[in-house]
Amino acid sequence: MSQKIKNPNEKSSGFVVGLIALLAVVAVVIGGVIYIGRSQPIEGLPDEDVDFSVALDGDVIRLSKDGAEGAKTATIFEDFSCRYCAQMSEEGHDDELKALNDGKLVAEYRTLNFLDGEEKEQRDGHSTRIYATVRKIAETGDARAYWNFRTMMMADQQNSVTWSNDELADRLEQLGVADEIVSEVRSGIDTTEAKASANANFDDLEKRLGKVSTPHVFVDGKDILENISGDGGLGQWVKVALR
Repeated sequence: MSQKIKNPNEKSSGFVVGLIALLAVVAVVIGGVIYIGRSQPIEGLPDEDVDFSVALDGDVIRLSKDGAEGAKTATIFEDFSCRYCAQMSEEGHDDELKALNDGKLVAEYRTLNFLDGEEKEQRDGHSTRIYATVRKIAETGDARAYWNFRTMMMADQQNSVTWSNDELADRLEQLGVADEIVSEVRSGIDTTEAKASANANFDDLEKRLGKVSTPHVFVDGKDILENISGDGGLGQWVKVALR
């Protein structure tokens, strides 16, 4: 009786089935690790309630309390990569939140992206990506999500520039930002509108001052930051604006 000699390099069907099963288990484990990682709370995220509205109006993101009368309107030019903007935001944070909640201040943010560094029409770095994100949040009218996200981006400016799309999306998710925005950021947010808007704000500021830098705050047509150092620094901008 003859006996067939099996090729040692030939893989049996049982081996293939076992390999597929192993790969499936590995995929499930990796997926579980990613899910668990994303579901873990991220420490230090801002969590403040607000009593004002947010609206996207062309190139302006406007924060205002409904029905407020006699409020001072401040037009703020900033760049999410500007360390002085971060300083002004952090040091004036409590005063700004109170003034907005009390209906004494209307904040109109005009965001730039010139610190992305490339040619004007080609800028598409950190500043542009974050501006694209805050525009999306403002468009939903979720003032709480907008305020806490902007607070986070200014407070953690130095670290946030290194965050991947997933890391940024995870934070958005835990801040309660709309699911569709979280998904868009995770896959790479479209910055086309943000670039055009930042360029328009660049031109607006250049027309006002003859140059471009940040931050600048205009109240009644006047840049109140020109002589603010004598009032205690950038953190005093709200107090100066309300005078």
